[in-house]
Amino acid sequence: MPNAPTDKPSPWTTLDLVKWTAGYFKDHQVESARSEAEILLAHTLKTRRIDLYLNHDQPLCEDELKRFKALIKRRVDGEPVAYITGIREFWSMALAVNPSVLIPRPETECLVEAVLPFLDGDAGSAKRVLEMGVGSGAIIIALAHEHPEHRYVAMDRSAAALQTARQNARTHKVDHRIDWFCGDWNAALVPERETFDVIVCNPPYIRSHDIHGLQPEIRNHEPRMALDGDGDGLRCIRHIIESTHRYLIVGGLLALEMGCDQAADIARIAGAVDHYGPPRTIKDYSGLDRVAVMVKKGLRPHANFVI
Repeated sequence: MPNAPTDKPSPWTTLDLVKWTAGYFKDHQVESARSEAEILLAHTLKTRRIDLYLNHDQPLCEDELKRFKALIKRRVDGEPVAYITGIREFWSMALAVNPSVLIPRPETECLVEAVLPFLDGDAGSAKRVLEMGVGSGAIIIALAHEHPEHRYVAMDRSAAALQTARQNARTHKVDHRIDWFCGDWNAALVPERETFDVIVCNPPYIRSHDIHGLQPEIRNHEPRMALDGDGDGLRCIRHIIESTHRYLIVGGLLALEMGCDQAADIARIAGAVDHYGPPRTIKDYSGLDRVAVMVKKGLRPHANFVI
């Protein structure tokens, strides 16, 4: 272990290592030091986190210590723990992640929650749902898992991201419900011919000049094209709002994740486009504005969905 005591008379046990690593991480400004120490040790031992405590006095062999030490170094060097383990939980599902995809965040579950009531619809009425910028597949897989009766389309300009998303869809047995396309936003769609009941997206929305202020594990490791929303953070959001009405049925839903200070800008953009009703803002678990939902003007929205 780096900088670990050299005069320890007995073998390193799981509990010893959790305690020592948590302290080491704190010294190196790693957030959630204890939980990340547990995650990495459980990953090394191919076990559950709870088993580290159920078997707290289990000694590690030299090979296990060597592998764990390598993971500690990667984390202290700034690599996100999800990329180290290759797994991130979202919507109670374990998803494969890698540097080609953004690591799913808990607040993005609010986007899933915002769409679900619209999909509760009439029994036997299959809807068409499009996700733009699918990344790891977290959003569309969660929706397909909750509502397997509908049809889904997933698009991303990154072939590597699509490959990861398809792997996750196969793991969670929803791949047959999803059609996959590689393209930049709606480039693969034909206006007025490809129509959807729901379009959902977690677009890049961070201002370019704010990227440098993000945590090092984010700015140095996660794909910049999934983060950078240009100078005002609104380039992708603006494009989506200005174009997606051509692919939505009347009364269809557009749902977007957004920055916590972008609700007024989104309302202004939607008002200028004049194809949507007033956007409704939904807060995340921290009480911050996080999701904007809007319905395409025309017929009344679905009877079971209140905006």
